[in-house]
Amino acid sequence: MTPERGAPSWGRLLLAGLAFNGWWLLLVWFRDHLAVLTLAGALLAWEALPSGLRKPALLLAAAGSALDFALAASGLLRFVGVGTLPLWMMTLWLSFACWWVWLLQAWRPSPRLLAALGTLAGPAAYYAGFQLQALQPGLPWWGLLPILAVVWGVGLPQTLRLPLQGRAAQ
Repeated sequence: MTPERGAPSWGRLLLAGLAFNGWWLLLVWFRDHLAVLTLAGALLAWEALPSGLRKPALLLAAAGSALDFALAASGLLRFVGVGTLPLWMMTLWLSFACWWVWLLQAWRPSPRLLAALGTLAGPAAYYAGFQLQALQPGLPWWGLLPILAVVWGVGLPQTLRLPLQGRAAQ
């Protein structure tokens, strides 16, 4: 699993991953306090994407926002201090979607690897959000995390189906 020909180097991919995690922390830590500024940053990231990646990024951001809306509406998840789906979470989804489609342009992991990654990283992100008091589980966290593991373990590999135009030849 190496970056595809003409794709960014592993170092650049790693740097982009670290930058996204810093952005994630900024969004979750400051939430509504920087919502307009972070939304502007996410929209700039979307605008900077190659044109063939913009629609898939919006589709992924909409799907992720719908997932969190469904989790909140069902009572499995609660956002602290706001309604069912706050602006900062939609901004986080747009940011993730921009980073993810850009990453998939260069890196084509196997569905099994993405299932394992989703199973571990998805619930870990929500757990970190619990610890930063951005969200609360609607049931004990040890009951919610397995549900999130299944959702992310099944959902993340589905992102390989996004129609990423302009992808390097495989």
